[in-house]
Amino acid sequence: MYTITCIISCKVVFVNRGKSENIRPTKLYKYLEENKFDYNNLTLKFSAEIFSAESSETFSGIIRIQKDSIIWISLRSYNIEGARICISQDSVKYLNRIDNTYYLGDFSFFTDKFQIDLDYQAIQSILTNNFFFYPEPVDTLKSIANFKPCDDSSFYCMSSISQRKYTRYYVDDKRPNRWERKLDKESADTIDNNLKYESNEFVFQIVKVYPELFRVNDMYIENYIQQQSLYIFYDKLTKCGNQYFPYIMSIELLTPLFETNLVVNIESVTINSESMSYPFKIADKYTELTIQ
Repeated sequence: MYTITCIISCKVVFVNRGKSENIRPTKLYKYLEENKFDYNNLTLKFSAEIFSAESSETFSGIIRIQKDSIIWISLRSYNIEGARICISQDSVKYLNRIDNTYYLGDFSFFTDKFQIDLDYQAIQSILTNNFFFYPEPVDTLKSIANFKPCDDSSFYCMSSISQRKYTRYYVDDKRPNRWERKLDKESADTIDNNLKYESNEFVFQIVKVYPELFRVNDMYIENYIQQQSLYIFYDKLTKCGNQYFPYIMSIELLTPLFETNLVVNIESVTINSESMSYPFKIADKYTELTIQ
């Protein structure tokens, strides 16, 4: 296994975005799986800027991923580490060096902090420009069979419901109560004024795919009931070894309480390094954070 390091420069691979015909979602998913970014471990060095309605902040960092095992992130500002995050399949660890606090727990950390439910596979896929289902289905083949083709002049496109249905239920101002009436028929539990629904039919997902490369260009996810949306956009794919990796990732998150946009500029990509470490040590002076 060879180590490959790519220093991202202004030289970007030109991608022909034209396509001659649509592809069925089952076939498109097959191509996405065959062309997904392949690695055993991965190191990304990056700079980033995060925007909110009130302010913006710049920082840099390092992301290390041991595939399907661990994601380790170090965030720095003015060359000083401010935070460290370590994510496994069933746990989240967070260390804030600014206010001397830490968190040891599960993925409710992301639900509380960002108001969106993300699991390990979703986060790993976002960071590696790979497709993922939201929410994660029990039966992948059955789930992709329910996807519909959608129209786009440049990219292959598929969505979890048809564009016609999306327009009628989500954006048709003449029928604003269509979903609400349907909700009355749904079984739900009320816990602290939050509704948990048994059905995923109120989640809409659309993905657009580069022709020829069969890599994700952008993905949009909307939870109609919780009024949440997540938009992920990738730009400037660069060849690294025999694969392509985007050196710009833009992540927009909209919830009832806040709106934020994170733009990540990848500076270097190292694939299958022989030496990887994921240090996470909590000093006695740190105070544990709790999530209610």
